[in-house]
Amino acid sequence: MSSAQPHGGMSVGEIKQLLSQKDSDADSLFRTFYDEDNNRFWNQCVELYAAFSEKFISTGHPTRAFELVREGLQYYGNDRRLQYLNALALARGRNINLAEKRAKKLLKADDLDDKLRLETVSLIGRLYKDRYQRTTLPAEKTDFAGRALRNYSTAYQLSRNSYPGINAASMSLLADVSRDKVHTSAKEVLDLALAELKQPGSENDYWLFATIGEAYLLLEQFTGTDADDENCAEWWYRRAVTEAAGDIGSVVSMRRQVQLLKERLKVPEEFMSIFSIGTCVIFAGHMIDHPDRQAQGLPPRFPDDAALEEEVATAIGKELEQWDAKVGYVSAGCGSDILFAEQMIRRKAELHIVLPFDREDFYKSSVDFGLPEMSGWRERCDKVLAEATEVHYATPEKFHGDDLYFDFVNRYTQGLALARSDQMGVKPIALVVKDPAAQSLVGGTAFFLKHWEKTKHESRQINLARLRSRALGTPEVPDAPEPDRPPRRTRTANLEVKAMLFADVTHFSKLRDDQSPTFFVLFLGRVAELIDEAKVKPVFKNTWGDGLYLVFDEPEDCAEFALRLIKAVSNIHFEDFGLPEELTVRVGIHTGPVYREADPIIGRDNFFGSHVNRTARIEPVTIPGCVYGSEQIAAVLAVSGGEKFVCEFVGVEKLAKEYDSCPLFQLSHR
Repeated sequence: MSSAQPHGGMSVGEIKQLLSQKDSDADSLFRTFYDEDNNRFWNQCVELYAAFSEKFISTGHPTRAFELVREGLQYYGNDRRLQYLNALALARGRNINLAEKRAKKLLKADDLDDKLRLETVSLIGRLYKDRYQRTTLPAEKTDFAGRALRNYSTAYQLSRNSYPGINAASMSLLADVSRDKVHTSAKEVLDLALAELKQPGSENDYWLFATIGEAYLLLEQFTGTDADDENCAEWWYRRAVTEAAGDIGSVVSMRRQVQLLKERLKVPEEFMSIFSIGTCVIFAGHMIDHPDRQAQGLPPRFPDDAALEEEVATAIGKELEQWDAKVGYVSAGCGSDILFAEQMIRRKAELHIVLPFDREDFYKSSVDFGLPEMSGWRERCDKVLAEATEVHYATPEKFHGDDLYFDFVNRYTQGLALARSDQMGVKPIALVVKDPAAQSLVGGTAFFLKHWEKTKHESRQINLARLRSRALGTPEVPDAPEPDRPPRRTRTANLEVKAMLFADVTHFSKLRDDQSPTFFVLFLGRVAELIDEAKVKPVFKNTWGDGLYLVFDEPEDCAEFALRLIKAVSNIHFEDFGLPEELTVRVGIHTGPVYREADPIIGRDNFFGSHVNRTARIEPVTIPGCVYGSEQIAAVLAVSGGEKFVCEFVGVEKLAKEYDSCPLFQLSHR
C-alpha cells in the first residue's frame, strides 16, 4: 500500500517519513493530503489514518486523533492498530472509563500482534495508575495498584524493557507486596537499565537516568557515601535533572513519581531538593503616569523618569533572584509590568504575558495611550511580547471602555499562575509594585492584591512611594489620591461575565425516527431533573434536538452541573430501552464577558457574544463522556474552585467550524 500515490506523486511511505520528523507540522500536512481529491485514497489506505492519528496524539491533539480514528474505523472496523489508537486517544483525552473499556475489548482479539498487545497492556496499566493517583479511598488505592501491577508485569514479560519493568516494580511497592519482592524486582530492572544505558544513543537519556534512580529508590539506597557515589538514587536523579535542564515538565514528572513512592518509603525530606525548580511569580504594578495626570490635579505616582525606572527594575530583579523565579505571569502595561517582563527575560525564565483584550486597544489603554511621547514604551512592549514564552488573551475582542475587562483579566492571570504552580508542584507568590496611597480601583494594582489575598497565598510588595522618594527626592505622600481612571472606563449596563455550557449527545444522528421519542424522554427528562436538583440554577436554559445551552452566574456552578450531567447520562443504560449503547454526552464550558439582551423570539433575556460562540465551538471537539473547558474557565476555577475541581491540560485544539484554536482542559472533581 505504501507504494500508492495519493497526492502530488508522493507515496504513503514518504508521507509517513515527513510525519516522523521531529519538527513536522501534522496540521499543515493533514490539510495538504486530506482533501476531496484524496478522499477515495484515504478510504483505501488504513496507514494514513494510523500515521496521522499517532502524530496528533504525540503532539497533544487527542480530540483530533479521536475523530480521525473514528472515521478510519468506518472503513477498517477490524483494524487492530486503529482500535488501539481509539483507546489511546480516549486516554489522552482523559476519558479513562471508555479508554479502559476499549483497550480491554482489544486485548480479547485473537489476532492481536505482540507489539500491539504490549502497548495495550501498558496502556491499561497506566489507566489503573491514574485511577490510583486520583482516588483517596485506601481500599480503591490497593485495588488499582494491584491491577496496574498485573498489567505492567505482563508488559514487562512481553518486552523485557526497563520502562514497564520499573513501573511494575513501583506499583508492587504501592500494592503492598513484600519488600523482599520489591527489592528483587528493582534489582532486576536496575541491571537491565544499566545494560540499556550502554546502547548507542542512550548516553544522554535522562528518562533512563531517572529509571535507574527510581530503581535505587525502591532498593532504599537513597544517598551515597559521598557526591561521587553512583550506587544511589540521589546521584542518578541529579544526573537526570541536570540533563533535563530547562524541561520543567520532565523534572516535575520525576518529582511526582518520587512523591508517589514516598507514601511507602522513608525518603529524606532533603532528597526532594534535587527536584527544586524555583518559583512561579505573578506580578502586578502601577503603570507610568498618564501625561495628563498632573493636569488632573493628581500628585505624581510613577513619573516617566529614568532614575525611578532603574530603582524599580533593580528592586524587581532582587526579588526575582531571592525567589529563584523560573516562571512569571504579568500583563504588559507601561511601567512596572514591562520592567518585570524585561527582568524575567534577562533571567531566561518562562514568561507568560496576559492581555485583557485586543492588542491595539491595549496599547491605547495601557501602554502608549495613543500618544507619540509614549512611543518608547510601545516599542518595549512589542519586544517583550515577541520574547515571551506565551501570550494569552483574556478575550480577543475590542475594548469597549468597561473596567469589567480588567477585573476579568486579573482573575484569569491569577488562575493561570495558580494552575502552573500546581503543575510545577510549587507555591506561587505574588509580587506587586504599589504606592501605599493608591486606591483600590477595579482592575488596578491594589484591587489585584486584595483579590490575591483571598487565595491565601504569599505576596510581596515593593513600595513605589519609597523608591520614588529615593530617586526623585519627593516625600512619601500619605493621603490617597483621587481615582486615576480615564473617563472611558465606565460600566456597560448589559455586559456581564458569565459561565456557559453547551452539550450534545454523540451518535444522536444515527437514531431512527421510532427511537427519538424514547430518547427525548430519557435524556431531556434527566436534564430537567438535574436542573431542579441543582443548588444554584442556571440563569438561562435552552434546548434544540439533543443540544443543551445553559448560562450560570459563577464558573463553579457551571462546572459542577457539567460533571453531574456527565455522570447522570453515563448511568442511563440506553440499550435497555432499545437505543444504541454508545450514546453518551459531551460538554464544553467557558467563561467570559457576554451581552444580556431581550430576545424577542423566546420572549425573555438571552446571552450573546463571541464568548457564547466560543463555548459552542468547544463542545464538538470534546471527547465523548468528558467535560472540556477553555483556558479561561480552567484558570478562574483554579482561583475560586481549586479545592474542588481538577483541570487537566488536553492540548491546543482547533475548534469546530474553523472558529479558532485554543488550549482545552478536561474537568473532573478533585
